Amino acid sequence: MVENQESSIKDLREAATRGRQASQELESVKREMAFLKAGVDTESKAGQLLFKAYDGDLETDLIRTEAEELGILKGAVASTGVSEADEAADRQVGRQRQDLVSDSVPPDEQTESPYDAGHREFQEMINAGRPKEDSAARFINTVLEAAGGANPDRRVISER
Repeated sequence: MVENQESSIKDLREAATRGRQASQELESVKREMAFLKAGVDTESKAGQLLFKAYDGDLETDLIRTEAEELGILKGAVASTGVSEADEAADRQVGRQRQDLVSDSVPPDEQTESPYDAGHREFQEMINAGRPKEDSAARFINTVLEAAGGANPDRRVISER
């Protein structure tokens, strides 16, 4: 009879452990479902961080508000598979590239070394408060323009 009681207690403990695990899994699934309903991309790094760090109520509107503030809501994906936000960002980058190119000096009209000119333009953009990436892109653009075209600048072309 003692053996029977011990096996019953062991079975009860195992059942309690399984119950706790099932409860934890259910909470995790509820949490993930709330984030998906709110439109949070839980596959992105930012979405995963919000998923782990969020400690508020699991109400769709509250989660959506938090995600909007962080800018990590899933965009409405078009049939091409590209979100509207991605398309808008691509258009903005395209305009910025056009702005960079429109300000450049054609290589054949330039007497200053392309490297010096690129560095000067880089410094001017940094001093004007432009992002470092844009400034670096300007430098590279200046050197590449000097290397290309009908009359490439020999100062930027390597014989290697």
